[in-house]
Amino acid sequence: MRPLLLLILSLPIAAHAADAPPARVIITPVVEREVSPTTRLEGVLRFLRVSEVAGEVEGLITAHHFDTGWKLNKGEVLVALNRDLAEQDRAVTEAEIAEVEADIERRSRELKRLQSLKADKVASASAVDDAFYAHKALLKRKVALERRLDRQDLLLAKTEVRAPFDGIVLEKKKELGDWLEYGAAVARFGATEGMQAVIPISESLLPFQTKGTTYAVHLPALGHAVEGTLTGIVPFAEVRSKSVYLKIRLPFEEGMIENISAEVELPTAARRALRLIPRAALLQKPGQSTVFTVVDGKAKSLNVNIVARIDDYIAVDDANVTAGTPVVVDGNDRLQDGAAVEIVQP
Repeated sequence: MRPLLLLILSLPIAAHAADAPPARVIITPVVEREVSPTTRLEGVLRFLRVSEVAGEVEGLITAHHFDTGWKLNKGEVLVALNRDLAEQDRAVTEAEIAEVEADIERRSRELKRLQSLKADKVASASAVDDAFYAHKALLKRKVALERRLDRQDLLLAKTEVRAPFDGIVLEKKKELGDWLEYGAAVARFGATEGMQAVIPISESLLPFQTKGTTYAVHLPALGHAVEGTLTGIVPFAEVRSKSVYLKIRLPFEEGMIENISAEVELPTAARRALRLIPRAALLQKPGQSTVFTVVDGKAKSLNVNIVARIDDYIAVDDANVTAGTPVVVDGNDRLQDGAAVEIVQP
């Protein structure tokens, strides 16, 4: 009696399923192209240029204008040192120059007087020579004092440690009130002129990497990919793993920081003919990648082997997927094998 009741109840459901309208889908043909198989490798993002910004003179830090994470333009002041002693030294030099100038004026008048007296045969030639060379020595002393003043002005200018280029403060090494030693760093500074993704790869993959190739570098921390250019390799290999490091240059964007993850699809073999399928057609389950095609108005699933990911496409090498095979790119998420479909234009 119970099986009969279940059969009666299931009849309307079966009838409804039989009357279900075809699923409306959009298809696109598979294309074939020569591409390289790839694999996704992960590295880290680093600043293209990093500087330990150092002071050129010693002194007590009396002004502090930066913190970790701050963006600074080239020439902006990071720290300023106490200038009291340097300004006093400069004032002494200025006074010495003024004194020498007075002596030069006095010697110049004396020299003219002696030259006049010599013309009248009243002063001796030796007296004129002594006055001439005394005047010349004072002129030289003035030049030396002016050079000293220039040096003191330069030292005063160097009491301000400035950003060497546009960049971001990665690490703060000195604080207000610290003593800055000669050559000591006040900050670690990264240039915003560009970044580079450093990607470790096996040395066996080096023959398939070409300088100048552009890649889409995915940055999970930013949630999107940035186009970069392969500029070369770091010129050493790890002794044990025999890994080498590729350098892919990227433009700087807000949110880029040192050592965040960078992922990129890199070629692992020579170019060969592969079929390209739009990513929109791909359905993935653990350990299985599937696309749907349409045969005689019904959906048919195809398991595919992904050997490369190129922009908005996946590349496969399955024999049952050929150039021109239609694949469902919209409406595939609700399809089952054998389901009736209606193909519509996008």
